[in-house]
Amino acid sequence: MGVKHPLLKDLPSAPGLDTRTAAVLILLYPKNGSVCTVFMQRHEYEGVHSGQISFPGGSEEPADKNIIETALREAKEEVGADPSKISVIGTLTPLFIPVSNMLVTPVVGWAEKKPEFKCQDEEVVYLIEGVLKKFLEPSIVKSKILEVRGEELDVKYFDYDGYVIWGATAMMLNELLTVIRKTDGKWLSGF
Repeated sequence: MGVKHPLLKDLPSAPGLDTRTAAVLILLYPKNGSVCTVFMQRHEYEGVHSGQISFPGGSEEPADKNIIETALREAKEEVGADPSKISVIGTLTPLFIPVSNMLVTPVVGWAEKKPEFKCQDEEVVYLIEGVLKKFLEPSIVKSKILEVRGEELDVKYFDYDGYVIWGATAMMLNELLTVIRKTDGKWLSGF
């Protein structure tokens, strides 16, 4: 077994009994002839996800029937997306995030028309609507030095019109893009 990176030395390397479950919603919808998805810019705060761009989502609550309901509930709370107007396509691979000790399931949903978004002011600074086709362009993937927990790391990220989408969100987005590439991106056109 290899040596842990110094940033991970005090963090769990795999989900444990104390790991919390969470979900995000990758909401797809048509807009101006393209398939789009929505990201949110989080507020700056004293926490591991301060100021990051993410998909709407959060921790599973006891009242949630399943992880899909968690994703839909969180998207309604954070960005105002109406769950009754979203068809769930499926889920992507759950992702363990050591820094927050969470196992996050990305849920992919489809809305027939662009939702009427309404941000929850306490959690969301603003929304970023991303055209999925743009994420398939190789030039959008870049690398830069970011300070993470007091350490400088060279990280890959998506540069979407100047917005830095990295970390767990970038990993989930990359898996979705891999699925899209396997279909030759055919379902991204024609809206």
